[in-house]
Amino acid sequence: MNLGTGRILILVALVVVGIAVLANGFPDGGTGPAAPAASVSSPGGTTSPTTPGGSSSPTPTATPPPQVDGVTVMALNGTNVTGAAAAAQDMLVQKGYTAPVPAADAPNAGVSTTTVYYRTGADAAQNKSNATQIAKKYFKNAPVKKLDQTFADVVPTSVSVVVVVGDDYASTLTH
Repeated sequence: MNLGTGRILILVALVVVGIAVLANGFPDGGTGPAAPAASVSSPGGTTSPTTPGGSSSPTPTATPPPQVDGVTVMALNGTNVTGAAAAAQDMLVQKGYTAPVPAADAPNAGVSTTTVYYRTGADAAQNKSNATQIAKKYFKNAPVKKLDQTFADVVPTSVSVVVVVGDDYASTLTH
């Protein structure tokens, strides 16, 4: 079988390109393709990603990275320790957060566990991400919850994250 020099060169080039594609397509040691998933058009004209098997799956909501710059915070004192909320808020301001209003007392005292709340609405995902970071980094992984009507009279709408200081945090201030 006589292939000719041109055909041999084309065949060699294709083999080399194929090897390069395979080598770059499996950067994690050959365990799977690195290329993005394909999209499939739905009857309504929208597209959704497909899994390697070809089935459609809903796109998970991406959690935005937490921010510090421009994030507005307020601390509320849920304890009987004078200055606990002010200390927490001052600490957050020193870390780069913005406090548009002074710390205040929570509607209820006797809070045992510090809780970090985030404002819902258009920026809810970002606010939750910021609240989660604050809870993890500064309040020993405190619970994170949606801000509800309990604080409506105390927290202005300009505040996106509220820390209700509990006895767990206040006890660290007196030692």
